[in-house]
Amino acid sequence: MSRVGEVLYRRGGEEMRAIPEQRQAGITRLPVLASALASIITGTALVATRFVVSGSDGLTIATLRYVVAASCLLPLVPVFTRVSVSFRDLVPIAGLGLLYFCLFPWCISAAMKFTTASGGAIVLACTPAATLLLGKLTGREDWSLRKGFGVIFAILGAAVAIGHIGFDFHATAWRGDMAMIAATLLGAVYAIFSKPYLKKYSPLVVTATAMAAGALGLLVFWIAIDLPRGLPHLDAAGWLTIAYIGIAGGALSFFLYAWSLGQTAPTTTMILLPLNPVTAVIAGGLFLHEPLSVELFLGLILVVIGIFLVVGFNGTGKKPVYAATGAGR
Repeated sequence: MSRVGEVLYRRGGEEMRAIPEQRQAGITRLPVLASALASIITGTALVATRFVVSGSDGLTIATLRYVVAASCLLPLVPVFTRVSVSFRDLVPIAGLGLLYFCLFPWCISAAMKFTTASGGAIVLACTPAATLLLGKLTGREDWSLRKGFGVIFAILGAAVAIGHIGFDFHATAWRGDMAMIAATLLGAVYAIFSKPYLKKYSPLVVTATAMAAGALGLLVFWIAIDLPRGLPHLDAAGWLTIAYIGIAGGALSFFLYAWSLGQTAPTTTMILLPLNPVTAVIAGGLFLHEPLSVELFLGLILVVIGIFLVVGFNGTGKKPVYAATGAGR
């Protein structure tokens, strides 16, 4: 074979070997894009929740959202994964679902009547830090100096972001901020105690099962508390918003997150969480004309730094305990 022929042959072989690598890179990017899209959708859903809750109440909006979300997500589960959950595990998963898909969204929807979506999103973005702290206290999570600083940055950032109201308990915004803090703690509890089931079953199966239980719980509360007052009175824009936060902000975002968590390293998925509060701040300012103060942006920066420090990059692919929540949906 001539020298020119050898060069062409070698180059052709290299190009052929590069094709699978390029395809693999394309496959790897898909979970990352899915996780990014899920975080962006969740940020916009919080803004949409604040928009629609002004014409109703937190329980009604949370119930409508997750009844729609569960109805959309449950039929997808058997298409993408094998569904087989023992009754012994079904009960605790359902109990966790009542925390994360019933009380959690109820707190968030109620909070949006009193505080801004941007400020609420920044507080909620502290979920990984709160989970890490709770995990350390319960002996379920390893601790390090880097993670410790991450927790400090996240808590400080949330305090700066909501500190505009000081300690005036007569300010209505304080009620909303307290409800968001409660939601963050509920998310942390769910992340801690759902970890064994996420190891045993597909994230999609656990999420769908828990969501169904949470939606059922919300429906029971709504029938007992709100139904006697009558059916929801929403205009066309309100119902379209419910459809968005239920289908996109509920079913689609959790599906994308659960799918990406099963396709790539959990750290890669979790590191995109800052897109959630960033999106909420931008969307809140654009569509709801929420005030964008220096304190808000400073708090956002501190929380984002905290998330990066808590999540980190260890290259092991080990699932962090706070991966269960998607950090605050």
